[in-house]
Amino acid sequence: MKRSTLLRASLAGAFLIALVVALSGQGEQVIAIEIGKHNTDLLPKGKEADGILGDFVLRNDKIHALVSGNQPGRRANMSTEYGFPTQGALYDLDLRGADNDQLTAFRPGDHGGNLSWVRVASDGSDGSARVEAVRTAAMGDGLHVRLEYRLDRGWRHLLLTYSYRNETRDPVKIAPLPVWKGFSREWTVGDIQVADAIDPFDKRGYAWTTDAGAPPIEKEFMLPAGQERTYRVVIAPADSPAAAYGVIAGLAKPSGAIAVAAKDKQGAPAVHAALELSVEGETLPAYPDRAGRVEFAFPAGAYPAKLVDIGRDPVDRQVAVAKGQTAKLEFALEPAAAVRFNVHDEQGQPLPCKVQFLGRDGTPTPNFGTDYRAKGGNHQYQSHNGQFTQQVPPGKYLVRITRGPEYDMVEQPVEVGKGRQVDVSATLIRTVNSTGWVATDFHAHSTPSGDNYCSTDDRIANFAAEHLEFIPTTEHNRLYDWNPHISKLGLDRHLKTIVGIELTGRGQHFNSFPLQVVPFAQDGGAPQWVFDPRINAIVLRNLFEGGPDRWVQANHPIVSQVFNDRNQDGVADGGFAGFERLVDAAEVWSTEILNLNPYYLYTYEDQEREVENRTFGWLQMLNQGRHVWCVAVSDSHRIFGNGAGSWRTYVPSSTDEPSQIDYKEIVRNSKAGRMMITNGPFLEVRTADGLPIGSSIVSAGPVSLKVKVQTPNWMDVDRVQILVNGRQRPQDNYTRASRPKMFRNDGSVRFDETLTVSLQEDAHLIVVATGEHSDLSKGWGLSWESKMHPLAYTNPIYVDLDGKGFRPNGDTLGHPILVSKR
Repeated sequence: MKRSTLLRASLAGAFLIALVVALSGQGEQVIAIEIGKHNTDLLPKGKEADGILGDFVLRNDKIHALVSGNQPGRRANMSTEYGFPTQGALYDLDLRGADNDQLTAFRPGDHGGNLSWVRVASDGSDGSARVEAVRTAAMGDGLHVRLEYRLDRGWRHLLLTYSYRNETRDPVKIAPLPVWKGFSREWTVGDIQVADAIDPFDKRGYAWTTDAGAPPIEKEFMLPAGQERTYRVVIAPADSPAAAYGVIAGLAKPSGAIAVAAKDKQGAPAVHAALELSVEGETLPAYPDRAGRVEFAFPAGAYPAKLVDIGRDPVDRQVAVAKGQTAKLEFALEPAAAVRFNVHDEQGQPLPCKVQFLGRDGTPTPNFGTDYRAKGGNHQYQSHNGQFTQQVPPGKYLVRITRGPEYDMVEQPVEVGKGRQVDVSATLIRTVNSTGWVATDFHAHSTPSGDNYCSTDDRIANFAAEHLEFIPTTEHNRLYDWNPHISKLGLDRHLKTIVGIELTGRGQHFNSFPLQVVPFAQDGGAPQWVFDPRINAIVLRNLFEGGPDRWVQANHPIVSQVFNDRNQDGVADGGFAGFERLVDAAEVWSTEILNLNPYYLYTYEDQEREVENRTFGWLQMLNQGRHVWCVAVSDSHRIFGNGAGSWRTYVPSSTDEPSQIDYKEIVRNSKAGRMMITNGPFLEVRTADGLPIGSSIVSAGPVSLKVKVQTPNWMDVDRVQILVNGRQRPQDNYTRASRPKMFRNDGSVRFDETLTVSLQEDAHLIVVATGEHSDLSKGWGLSWESKMHPLAYTNPIYVDLDGKGFRPNGDTLGHPILVSKR
């Protein structure tokens, strides 16, 4: 063989050996890298993942982390910190490949505001990846601050080193104690801080402590002039709080491991069980995976342990962990007591639904978990397809199955024995005929909004279970799109969304749609809120070139200020002049449409307070000729207690198939005032010649209105009142007590009459239907919505008696114009 051939063969062999070595060691690589358009696939994913262009990722084969960049106004979400950006903070931390980040933010207590730079300090080629964030003394008013995030090969934790250097002539107060956000429960175990995800079913825990040998961290400290102080902390993610504690504790203590197998005697895994470990006076949970198994490092020692699971008796054990050894715990459990559901429509197709579990005959009503969860939160389960199993403590229950206010409720008593499963099959019948209308919610939230931790998938399931149909995406200060979540759950035929926003600040809020998402930009490319609501309305109207189909609404306005008393001095000054002409509608709905008082007592979560009656303020405005349409929404932030489905707005639609809804048609009809406001009853009103609500008509004589009210079997209506310029005239009041023949007791149609209204002046007419002697408790269980009376009302029909144009009567309804209380 020629020498050149031998050389080529040797080089090829060396290359192959190098390639094999490189590939075999790939899992041990560690990198730090800035995110650009070319590598967004490196961003951590999960419920609380918030990475954008210009952020920094550190990753090895065990964990990955995201450090926010130096972009202007950088924050994970609206409420990471309301008052300042948090550049150079830890936003995401997760196990590699898990796509399950649950951390909102982690930072030193006083870390915030603009920085001088964030950059890669070491790319990891030396085995250590580091990202540094610096605020120079010049930018920091004499206080130099540096943070360094470090991840080495094989580490299961992240090391944060941060230092303060006082370059002024006077002492400076610092607040170095770290803070974090995004958790349901927190523990202090020795000197280790431990936390659990908002929803424990997400199976993610975190822990941090001061690094070994580092000085203790004060909540506040006066740093003398000319001195520097450095702190070090370590933080780790894991499958549970117990596992996260084990990672951090193991850095300073001898450790072994605990391996758990939890299955029933038929081999079914106990996927929602928790192994509770007693550690230094605290109880830390560990969570089995989908196979009922979990293994995690834990400090050597003996620990009381208890396996707990809904529907099973707890099992107590002792576990002894030896250094370098694995302690095994195997549980052969009795089957869990459970109820399995098959809920379908009249054609036998699976149907989204909500199920309440109410204890009876001495059985307590269960609580399945966090109010943010759809699939077993509080005493309810909200299913996206009606096919599910819920574990329950053995006992007797009444199950109530609903799907919003167009379907009749199915009630069924069940008795679940220990270790037994009960099957419930139910057909939900859509008895309310809403043909030609769709149920909308123009204002709702999930975790990208930042002021709540409801997962977006859970919100989508909530919409479907409560039978909403058109639901624009309206996260706080973030342009976002719910469409991928709808498709993921297979709900495209049930729900329609478009990109929108709630623009939020310390004043008037707004919702607007349709808009568009700017990928991997801060807040999805959303604009910044300003104080003057007129400017916000104009910005939203014209964002992304605007157009006639752009919707802009004023959210939960303080009518006294925004429309009447701008400087809040108690004197009417017209508010932000012209504001009502810049919005398409305002959330001036409430339960108080029939309460002609400017204030009322409002009870929420057992707290009573006096609040402004914005609906009364709206009626006053209409009488002054200041027109604005009313829209009702859920403004939901949780699933139970503040979920979607209570208040909604019905809007005409040429299709009853949600997937075919034309948002332009919805916007067009909404702008015309063809919106019916309701917490349940389905109210239809037309003039005798067929004109819809929101119309302006000329009529020299009495006006005839066709009024029809439908309800499902779990609510009732016993009064219909026509408001004439906001007034409740006795001749326009129809009750079951006074006119029983007008009201029906059976079937979904409760009222169907043509009513005549006599007028002596121009008037706006609003039709109200309510159940004064009933509530919504059957449909809402233990939630606050149960206490409401069924209520629906229309937007006004304007009546011009002489054809010379509508003239408002100026009536202030027995009170001065609503202004701010001094």
